[in-house]
Amino acid sequence: MKKIVLKDVSEIQDYIEDIAHSAEQAQLRITEISEETNALSLMERLKFERLGYDPLNSSRDLNFIEQLNQTFTYLASLKAAEFIFDRHPGISSLTLNLGTASGSDIETPDCGGIAAEVFAATHPNSNSKLKKDIEKVSKTAANYKYSFFMCPNIEEGEYVSKSTPDVIVWSLGQ
Repeated sequence: MKKIVLKDVSEIQDYIEDIAHSAEQAQLRITEISEETNALSLMERLKFERLGYDPLNSSRDLNFIEQLNQTFTYLASLKAAEFIFDRHPGISSLTLNLGTASGSDIETPDCGGIAAEVFAATHPNSNSKLKKDIEKVSKTAANYKYSFFMCPNIEEGEYVSKSTPDVIVWSLGQ
């Protein structure tokens, strides 16, 4: 469980740099290992060993698959936070609840309350994730409700077919 409190949009870049550094560390480790093992053994090690790093703390080993999943969820959350700061300039802070933290993925009491759910996937309908996120955020008492997603081949912008009067659904692009 990770909780990040952002005071303004300028803090986002530091987190993106941390994520990039952890990705670079994992790339170096995997490159080294891939040169000394066969393909199936490499896949096994990537699946079961701690060959990756925590996206926000490159000194903490993590399973590579977890790093991969967390990396894109965190990047999506940071892009969504940037969108919210831009859309609501009066915000004093945003809380990002990453991983299994309780509450909405992004929230603030400012502006009468803002709540957002965020995910990254191969398609917005994978595992009914978008539908579930829209349902979850619609139950909050926030004045502004968002469901953000990052998926390949879907341009950035409002995902009009899924937006409702209560919840704005926004593609973050890829």
